[in-house]
Amino acid sequence: MKKKFGHRHSVESVEKRKKSKREVLSYEDMPLEEYKQESVEISKKAVKRILIIVGIMILLGLIVFAIANRENFSFEKISNWFTYDVIGAHDEGYPVKIIGTNVNEGNFLCDDDGVVYISDTAYQSLSPTGNELCYTRHSFSKPMISRSSDKIIIYNLGGNGYAIGNTKELGSIKNTEGDKNIITADINSDGYYCVVTQADGYLSKIFVYNNEKERVFAYSFAQYYINAVAINKTGTGCIACGVSGDSGSLSGVAYVLDFTRKEPVATFSLDENFVYSVEYMTSNKVCMVCSNSSYMLDLGSGNLNQVEYGNMELTAYDIDVDTDSLVLALSRSGDGRLCSLEYIDSSGKVVNVNDTKRSVESLSIYKNRIAVLDSGNVYIYDTDGKSLGKAKAGNGSKAVRLEDVDQAYVLCINEIRKLTKFK
Repeated sequence: MKKKFGHRHSVESVEKRKKSKREVLSYEDMPLEEYKQESVEISKKAVKRILIIVGIMILLGLIVFAIANRENFSFEKISNWFTYDVIGAHDEGYPVKIIGTNVNEGNFLCDDDGVVYISDTAYQSLSPTGNELCYTRHSFSKPMISRSSDKIIIYNLGGNGYAIGNTKELGSIKNTEGDKNIITADINSDGYYCVVTQADGYLSKIFVYNNEKERVFAYSFAQYYINAVAINKTGTGCIACGVSGDSGSLSGVAYVLDFTRKEPVATFSLDENFVYSVEYMTSNKVCMVCSNSSYMLDLGSGNLNQVEYGNMELTAYDIDVDTDSLVLALSRSGDGRLCSLEYIDSSGKVVNVNDTKRSVESLSIYKNRIAVLDSGNVYIYDTDGKSLGKAKAGNGSKAVRLEDVDQAYVLCINEIRKLTKFK
């Protein structure tokens, strides 16, 4: 029988192969356990130099980024970014506790994007579902707020500090020119804003800035103390309203300012009135609510239409720039009860009068709906005076703001509530 021979390797032959020169073997012929990858050594000095250069480049990039974004590195903004963008905080819903101990009705604003307010200690904005969008503390003794769309200006009435921002962030506090005390301020939807301050040798002075925070206009008032101002939507002019008592009796005035002119282009007498609020309803229509009457000013024609209160007392009002209308709550009794709701169009015409038994503490208009707050309840009317329902606002309610035709926010002593059902 034939023997079958196979491949055999002795221990000695294997050792001889290990000792053979590597260059005569291909990678396929070399056993895996014998193959070692050749390495290229880099000097430690070269590695160190490379690391130093990379570190310097990263550091320089961070410095440039920090300088370009220095206003965004406040504690509040970093906290908001981490809370909502990093960990994704969820809406907690209304009611929402107020930060601080007091919020004035004029410092409580809302629109489709939610609520903004400023308390005695902080500025806060909330989404329609109650999520905190922005939170910034302040040290103002008398904080005030003005809003147009998502643009915000907060200022210290009687102090020199103010800040510009929006519903998601608030810029750093700035001081007025010459550190003069602020009387009033306003901002438009493009970020143009004006600040009225006290002035040496004058009763007041207005400073106007563009959306790059560069001053574009200034004017000093010698005869009237300006206490209300509204800047137009294009940032090319404003209405400045003031009061004087030089003649022994109260007299009001409205100045029309064009920022390309050195002097006012028009002046209107407002009789014995103190102006509470002034708003541009359109580019040529201005509404002014005063102590004894209200006015609709047509800048195109120069017509000033007056709505007199007669023997009634103004208890609340609201200006709606979306429908170019004004609603007044005028009390027919001396204690603020039995209020009439007067619905007025942009021409100054009283379209409808709705006599109620309500004591109107606050009111809000949205499209063809009017919300009235009275003794812890919110009542809804249409602009024709028809009652559409009510909802309980709760004890301690101070102000109402309509978000939609059937939804409203209510400012209470220590929280903000949202009403969604009126029956």
